[in-house]
Amino acid sequence: MLTNRRSTMMIPKGQPPTFRSDPTPETEPHCRTSSVLTSTTDELPGHHVTKVIGTVHGLTTCARKDTKSFLKAVGNGNEAKSLTHMLYNARDQAIERMVRDCISRGGNAIVGMGFGESEILGFAQISCYGTAVLVERDMKS
Repeated sequence: MLTNRRSTMMIPKGQPPTFRSDPTPETEPHCRTSSVLTSTTDELPGHHVTKVIGTVHGLTTCARKDTKSFLKAVGNGNEAKSLTHMLYNARDQAIERMVRDCISRGGNAIVGMGFGESEILGFAQISCYGTAVLVERDMKS
């Protein structure tokens, strides 16, 4: 799976990533975290890895607030939409933290990305991990 987090922006070679407090929609992504390519595979089509930086992580935890409605929904065989929504948000937050880790270490892409979910003392823990790399576009593409 090949995804591009919020834009097709690639960090130019030799330039450190910059963070602005007032990004303009015409030139910057609409989020404060710069975007990087992420992939669950070990390669990015149309790109070649020039440097392997190392493992990057993102982690978040969340707690169910509305236990009564959750048990009612599950008991009826329905989807607990509030729980699903909460887990999607937690996963996105873990990805954003992993992307920030990658950028802070000088990477512009993450390969071999994976997720882990567990429950600890009633809290859902979402972890995201991958290998930060520096990639360049292939001249053939």
